[in-house]
Amino acid sequence: MEKNYLYFHDRFGGAEEHLHGVRRIIYEVRTPYQFIQVVESPTFGKMLIIDGDVQSSLVDEYIYHESLVHPALLTAHSPKVVVILGGGEGSTLREILKHKSVTKAIMVDIDKDATDIAKEYMKEWHQGAFDDQRATLINSDARAFVESNLSNNSVDVFISDLTEPYEGGPSYKLYSVEFYKTIFDRLKEDGVFVLQASLLRVTNYKMHTIIRNTLKQVFPIVRSYFAYVPAFDTTWGFIIASKKNDPKTFTKEDVDYMIKERITGDLRFYDGETHIALFNLPKDIRKLIETETEVITDLHYIPLERKENL
Repeated sequence: MEKNYLYFHDRFGGAEEHLHGVRRIIYEVRTPYQFIQVVESPTFGKMLIIDGDVQSSLVDEYIYHESLVHPALLTAHSPKVVVILGGGEGSTLREILKHKSVTKAIMVDIDKDATDIAKEYMKEWHQGAFDDQRATLINSDARAFVESNLSNNSVDVFISDLTEPYEGGPSYKLYSVEFYKTIFDRLKEDGVFVLQASLLRVTNYKMHTIIRNTLKQVFPIVRSYFAYVPAFDTTWGFIIASKKNDPKTFTKEDVDYMIKERITGDLRFYDGETHIALFNLPKDIRKLIETETEVITDLHYIPLERKENL
């Protein structure tokens, strides 16, 4: 049995960490914005690690990316224009392009080094999505792009696939109530905003609940949901914020019909039965998310420490 591993320590807090054996570091670099590592795991294959946090793995990335993309795009009515905030690996873009109605998918990621690394070392993730004629990659600050380059009522779906909002990181000003108001204005009448929203479990929930409460200051419909992602070794939270349509009202049959009519290509995780399960949160989690009062603003963020664990 091979034992000559490096060990990556994925720290969930001061008293908890998860160990991942790593055969080798394929590539690593400190960009102007973050510390990026692409490593090889004997369990999960290639893994992407940013600032000490596992972002995705080759074996199970489809769970995260299908959960992030498809409930939101089905909640929107025939979405044509989709804007991704972040999304460096290209997997979010890949899933968006499975929707027949999409004519333009704009991916805005501030870190050109990160997207170049994805193109070179993570081809299994993006599967050529960057070369699709409907796709546009813009290496720019996502907030500045949304504020200056998009008009009101012009976008069907925004997808936030960003790192978590720690001080000094590249993302924290994209979680504020001020920015969410801009997103709301840029969305069409039945527009949808979906976010990856950190861990969601009884021992780690605060960041998710604060993000959710911030969205509730702006959007009339806000729904939390989660999926278990093996590489994260936890349930991971997502949030849909909608102007008009509520994804929780869909039946299994509704979702299966929409998938058949609106999506091309294979879905490995998401279908009607899975949709119902994603939004059926247990009692303890429902209670936790409903009692949050804190809100993120441009001047008030959630402080987190950077983590570099290899």
